[in-house]
Amino acid sequence: MREETRRRLDRAILFDRLKRIATVVLAIAAIVAGFVLVDLDAAVEDRRVSGTVEHVGILNSKDAARALAVDVKLEDGRHVTVIALKTRDPHVGDHVTVSEHRHRSGRVTYTWR
Repeated sequence: MREETRRRLDRAILFDRLKRIATVVLAIAAIVAGFVLVDLDAAVEDRRVSGTVEHVGILNSKDAARALAVDVKLEDGRHVTVIALKTRDPHVGDHVTVSEHRHRSGRVTYTWR
């Protein structure tokens, strides 16, 4: 085999190996990033906020027979939608307390209390 042909073949083999290594490194990085995001979303800081019920509607879900979608205007002016069981019997104008869940990932969710 000529020297030039051997160098081309060695170079082609090297690039193929580098592509495989890069693919493995990217896959591992994606898995680690997924675990980091899950961990950030699992860390939650809870606090109670007060508000007033503005609207009570039907929940667009398979649990519509048991729950309601309740729009609440918080005291700081924000509007949020929470899910409440029908047994709680919310009415427009009721003063309620909801829990604000701030995740470290930046996501904010609310639950009925």
